[in-house]
Amino acid sequence: MPRVLSLPEIITILQSGDFTTLIGSLEGDHLECKGAPYQLEQEREKMELAKDVSALANAYGGIILIGVQTEKEPTYHGDIIRRLGCFVQGRVDFSQYQNVISDWVLPSIRGLKLNWHASATNHNEGIASILIPQDACRERPFLVAKVIENTGRVIGSYVGFFERTRDNVPPMKPAELRERFKDGLRFAELDSRLRNIEEMVGKVGAERAPQQPALSDETVLRRVQRARRELGFEDKPTFSLAAWPLQPVDFPDLFESREAAVVRLLENPPRLRNSGFDLSITRPSTIIEAQLRRCLIPNHKLLEVWRDGPLICVLPGDDWHLCWGMRSTADTGLKINNLALTETVYLFCDWALKVCENAVPVSTRLKFRIMFSDMTMNGKPFSLNPYRPNEINLDDDRRPAPKAQPGIHIDFDSDGASVGPGAIAYRLLADLYAWFGFQAAEMPYVDRENQPPKIAPAQLG
Repeated sequence: MPRVLSLPEIITILQSGDFTTLIGSLEGDHLECKGAPYQLEQEREKMELAKDVSALANAYGGIILIGVQTEKEPTYHGDIIRRLGCFVQGRVDFSQYQNVISDWVLPSIRGLKLNWHASATNHNEGIASILIPQDACRERPFLVAKVIENTGRVIGSYVGFFERTRDNVPPMKPAELRERFKDGLRFAELDSRLRNIEEMVGKVGAERAPQQPALSDETVLRRVQRARRELGFEDKPTFSLAAWPLQPVDFPDLFESREAAVVRLLENPPRLRNSGFDLSITRPSTIIEAQLRRCLIPNHKLLEVWRDGPLICVLPGDDWHLCWGMRSTADTGLKINNLALTETVYLFCDWALKVCENAVPVSTRLKFRIMFSDMTMNGKPFSLNPYRPNEINLDDDRRPAPKAQPGIHIDFDSDGASVGPGAIAYRLLADLYAWFGFQAAEMPYVDRENQPPKIAPAQLG
């Protein structure tokens, strides 16, 4: 089973020279792997080096390994180390690397370490590493900035901001970069005084709001569309989930503090495993218009709780999440990874039930809905098959979606016999599989020995 190595474990392996123990491990928040040295005679490779280093410095620090090759792993939301590409030490000029980082990254990253590690089996070859210490993150934000000159004249400039999220670095659009500059970047949110003011204003505003009637499907759908816009996914393949009470409720502690149970669940939703297809965002939540709290990574993932009940999650519908590792192309269309689909739906149902325990009154009936939007590639519909993904069955019995793309939804009565996230997820997914033309008996990851049938989290590992 793939594992996620801690930074001390990685350093111990490098010191031993037994790099084969890296094989089978997953990239993560603190580990970036490059199959070969950066080609620093090219400007784009200089930018790539600056981007990779600054992205780790803007997160929690970490290490870049050079000479370690990875592949996408469809059963884990991350790249897995498959091979080593050891090389002779002379292929890496550390002084050139240091100069590029110094020239392109602002401010300087304190404590940055570049090292060569000889292989225990062949001392003439090895791998290189760039260590970004966690202490360096105190100086963030780090920008990638470069003045472009030609024959001594300035002809332009480049400024970018990158921050590592799990095993990738989502791009930041110029408009968002401008907003972060204008607002002092997101790190100002961590100032306790500003946080207290934000929560106080949100609480006062919410206390003045009159009790609303039960929400209509149309109201929730409009909020989902708003969430897509906030994420930057209006015209992109999108996988959305929503749950809301079928009676008026209130989350009275939503703006109280980050220690409130409902806020802790928003900022730390349940997970089943490392590098799984979960809802975690690893960002502090923000109060929006005294109506909701939201966790957001632009162009990557959104999770929010509304004071009057709706719970919304918006995720990439393409290879960044729902179709991870499935080798979708313009010829095949988007191919759903059914493990990503099932694990995400199960965890959303589990999270929604836990969050709704904090509502007043505790709602006895909830509606759940899963939605797909703009899920076409080159005019081809997205597709699904019922097999746990591996190297040889990605296309077996794969069926395209009908042309129409409605949301799949059910009403769920939590006083009924089918209590629990597994039963709710099963009912949602059974409807979805039927939409593709499959019988419920063909669905994977299901416990059918006990009634009612349910998605079994033990089968998702």
